[in-house]
Amino acid sequence: MMLWACQLLAQGQLQNFEPFMGKTWVASGQWGDGSKFKQEITFSYGLDSTVVITKSKGFTNKEQTTYGDRNHGIRKYDAETNSYKFWEFDVFGGLTEGQLVFKGKDLYYRYNYGGTTVTDAWLYIDANTYTFKVGSYADGVWEQTYLETQFVAEEKASFSYNFDHQSLVVTNLMATGDFYRDVLKLKEIEHPDKAPGFRWFQVKGNSQLHLIKKDIIEFKKDKSIHLCLSTQNLEGMIEHLIANSVDFYDWPGNKGSVTDRSDGVKQIYVQDPDGYWVEINTAKH
Repeated sequence: MMLWACQLLAQGQLQNFEPFMGKTWVASGQWGDGSKFKQEITFSYGLDSTVVITKSKGFTNKEQTTYGDRNHGIRKYDAETNSYKFWEFDVFGGLTEGQLVFKGKDLYYRYNYGGTTVTDAWLYIDANTYTFKVGSYADGVWEQTYLETQFVAEEKASFSYNFDHQSLVVTNLMATGDFYRDVLKLKEIEHPDKAPGFRWFQVKGNSQLHLIKKDIIEFKKDKSIHLCLSTQNLEGMIEHLIANSVDFYDWPGNKGSVTDRSDGVKQIYVQDPDGYWVEINTAKH
């Protein structure tokens, strides 16, 4: 019970990091000794949101000519001391650890560096901009500043996806499954739990089609709702369909016809035994 309560408390306290999530924070500037500063950092939750994980890029050689993965860090709320702790592991094998404090929307890191107490501060300007200062800070006063610049957020504009699978609810699992296996020649694969009422098929690589048997209320299976498969042997596919007495149509619905799209792709449509439409075209991937 105590462990569970501590996890919930940690999860709640880590919500202070929410403004930093889902963005890549980028900064550049110059240290007081004239050397360059450049960094990209991301924040993410880990271990059921009981820690925050940071990953940053920066210069990885003294000449500051190589830029790449430089630091991986952990931020954790310690319920016993009611404080935040952090650990920062760098590509050189070093470890920096210390404490951090939130003051309103500002974030302060405090740690020992070469025998000197150093503070890194993220000072809120707006949701996508923080002033970043590194130096000697005590009692609300910057006694010395080693670096001052800004971190600006680059929000993730999109996600990178791979197509995983499409599921179809069917009433005739055997006939419809046999159609995808024997007519469309998809390779049948085993359901991971060997559960009844499912038939799975490999389309290509890890892309799959899943059939799920259900007693459902009938709905209109319009041609606009369809699975699409691409092949560079459409003529052979048409011959195979004819040999198996499977009708095919073009987009307008003309039986035995092929649609020529304006981009040069040819396409036909067939229906499986459950009435779902399948487009087969010549698009290249």
